[in-house]
Formats: sequence, C-alpha cells, structure tokens
Amino acid sequence: MRDLSLRELCEFPILLFLNWGHDLLCTYQIIYSISHMMKAVISRGKIRLFQRTIWEYYKREGRDLPWRKTTDAYKILIAEVLLRKTTAKQVDQLYTMFLSKYPNPHALSETSIEDIESTIKPLGMQHKRAMLLKSLGSDLFNKYSGKIPASKKELMVLPGVGLYVANAVLCFAYGKDVPIVDTNVIRVFQRVFNFQSKKRRPKDDLELWNFVSSCIPSRRAKEFNLAILDHAHSICVPRNPHCPICPLNAICKYATSRKQ
Repeated sequence: MRDLSLRELCEFPILLFLNWGHDLLCTYQIIYSISHMMKAVISRGKIRLFQRTIWEYYKREGRDLPWRKTTDAYKILIAEVLLRKTTAKQVDQLYTMFLSKYPNPHALSETSIEDIESTIKPLGMQHKRAMLLKSLGSDLFNKYSGKIPASKKELMVLPGVGLYVANAVLCFAYGKDVPIVDTNVIRVFQRVFNFQSKKRRPKDDLELWNFVSSCIPSRRAKEFNLAILDHAHSICVPRNPHCPICPLNAICKYATSRKQ
C-alpha cells in the first residue's frame, strides 16, 4: 500500500465532503418527493370528501329555481345575464314573465329597448341591461339564426357574455364538465382549501379556475356547481359564516382556524 501524497491528503476531505453532500442531497430529494406525494394523496382524498359532502348538501338543501329545471340554452343564457349584479330572488320574480314576452332571440331582437326596460325595472340598471339584452337577441338572431352557440369561443363574443356565463351555458345546457367561478365560489374554495390567489382579481385567476375544474366529479358538473353556489348563499356567507352547522367544517381550513 503506497503512501498518499500531500496533494491527495489535502483533496481527501474535499472529496469526502462532496460525496457526503451528494448523498445528503439525494436523501433530501427522496424525502421531498415522498412528502409531495403524501400531500397529493391527502389533497385528492380531501377533494373526494368535499365532492361527496357538497353533493349530499345539495340533495337536501338545493334551491328550487325555474332556470334550473331546463336545458334550453336560450332560457339558461337569459337567466345568467339577468342574474348579473342582482339576486336570484329578484330574477325569480320576473323570469317567467320575461320569457313569455321574449320566448326566443328573434322576439328579443324585435322589441324596443323601452319595453325591455319596463319588464326588468325591478332589477335596477334597467337601461343598461335592456340595451345589452336587445344586442344579445340581435346577435343571436342575425349571426346564429336564433340558436345558442355550443362553443366557448363563440359564446364569449356575444354581448354581456364572459367566461362565467359561457361556462354556465356549456354546463347547464350542454352538459359539459366545466367550472363556474364567481366571488361566491371563490369564497368557498379559499376557505375550505385555503387557496390564495396571486391575482388582484381572483375571478380572473386561471390557476383558480383550473383548481375548481380539477375538483369537478365526472358527469356531475351541473350538480357540483349548483351545490357550491347554494352552499355559499346559505352557509358560507361573506360575513359571519355558519361554520358550526356547515357540513364541510371538518375539512375546512377556515372553520378549523376559528376553533383555535
């Protein structure tokens, strides 16, 4: 066995440290991977429990609203446009009358703005709403022969139709598994999953939309979306939410933090 040179004696601790560091890094990467996998498993388990619980809640407490009883794309589109910046209770009071007066895009396009204004006056902002509804009827009649498009791209070029309304039509009329995300839905997901949007306007956060989409059970998007809206309306309200009676309180980050 030969004697080590001075250079080799100096390099030996460095090589030992590098090997030890490499082993430590590998160990850390393994631990991190296992931890990440465990979080993913827990997360999927929580999502499944969330799906089951919100579905059971909807079967018991779902609101009975007329636009939920149809798959007619025109009737659903009108409901979603009317529901903007108002309440379901207010829209419910005039929805049936509105459809009897304007049963299709052609009838809506042919009427006067003044007539629409008088019909929707209880909702407020009637002039702006009336102009929007007449433009919507005209576009549907002139560009789509009175039919409601079944593609997101075509829906979103219609007057007054953004991502939320487009997805609502795709989900409730055409049975697509797509999310609908408004301030009420955002509130539920922020509280239950502690989802913190990096956007100034969370409803424009595509990462949030994608997360909500990942939670939708296959072929159950309509019930899932409506269940969250109803839960946000009755239980997960903006101020003083009813956490003690909330069926989600066992898995809700917000409810857990209030108990501490």
